[in-house]
Amino acid sequence: MITDPFDAGPTGAFKTLCQNYPDDTVFRDADGFRALWGPIFYRGRANGTARLLVIGQDPAQTEAVTRRILSGQAGRRVQGFVEKLGYTKRYLMLNAFLYGIYNQNMALPHLNDPDIQAYRHQWLEAAFAPGKIEAVVTFGNPAFAAWTAFRATPAGQTVTAVHHRALHPTADKPGGPITRKELLENWNVALQSLHADIQHPDVAKPLVPYGDDFTPEELPEIPSRDFPAGLPAWMRGTDFWAGMSPTPGTQRANISIEVP
Repeated sequence: MITDPFDAGPTGAFKTLCQNYPDDTVFRDADGFRALWGPIFYRGRANGTARLLVIGQDPAQTEAVTRRILSGQAGRRVQGFVEKLGYTKRYLMLNAFLYGIYNQNMALPHLNDPDIQAYRHQWLEAAFAPGKIEAVVTFGNPAFAAWTAFRATPAGQTVTAVHHRALHPTADKPGGPITRKELLENWNVALQSLHADIQHPDVAKPLVPYGDDFTPEELPEIPSRDFPAGLPAWMRGTDFWAGMSPTPGTQRANISIEVP
């Protein structure tokens, strides 16, 4: 018997969007996407009740298994971020790209291809149609560019929600130009900006900023209500259990899974 709450799926306009999506003739493998893994649409409340909108970049290997975006390391970091703002349930997370990226240099130039952009705008229009979203946070440059393009549309120009641009959740990758401390300093600025304008959090709480590193409490398990029924609990509370195949030449199509 399943006793944990689970996501029963999108409703209304969101359900229609999941039934009518761009296929691999739009997101071509040759152009840097892992279209073989299928589309991965959202995480959170795709039912019109969301108060916070999160925009990320693209789904990775973990998300291809869970069928919900932002469910790996980046997802747990984002979960801690939204919970600091008091959102424990009424949030919706979308990505700039519907399919996972295999090669960024090949994929990112397609961010605003007409069919890709038009479909993404439909999701954003559906998210704002109920009139409940009061805050938006974009994580990373593609997410910010996607948001900027939407804001230029007639529907986007009517949006009154506050927005803040933040670094990608894994911008502190080893060997990169961004340190963990710099990432969290950037996120603290975003938290302070958004927290001041939030009117309807799920839980009212004082804002507790990040320190120089993530604490265990700031990397929470992703709630079972965000996933389809029956997902193993270890998928929600651990990182790096899914990765690209270690066999050269098969990374685009194959996923390697290790149960912790």
